[in-house]
Amino acid sequence: MKEHKIPIGDNIRLVRNRLGYSQEYVAGRLGISKQRYRQLENEEQDSITMGRLSEIAAVLETDVETLVSLHKVKFLKADLQSDDNQVLHQLIQTQQELIIALKGKTSSE
Repeated sequence: MKEHKIPIGDNIRLVRNRLGYSQEYVAGRLGISKQRYRQLENEEQDSITMGRLSEIAAVLETDVETLVSLHKVKFLKADLQSDDNQVLHQLIQTQQELIIALKGKTSSE
């Protein structure tokens, strides 16, 4: 059975573009070269460590779960044409609220 690869690099690129960040900006925030960052956006899921993915998620103001699952989200074409950033920010906000709620639940147990 063929293993399905998660398009992590594509998801990272999508979030970065929607936020209007350049590869150079994200690379600088990560403390790596633009060339190395470009390689990260072109790599498959097993080439990026969880630590690096967490760092990228923080720079892109999102979480690892969003970067892993964003390719599964079906954006409505009308939404994308009207306001790309609003759709993405809403998704990110929802993810962040879920993480906060889950952390609160875990710490109170």
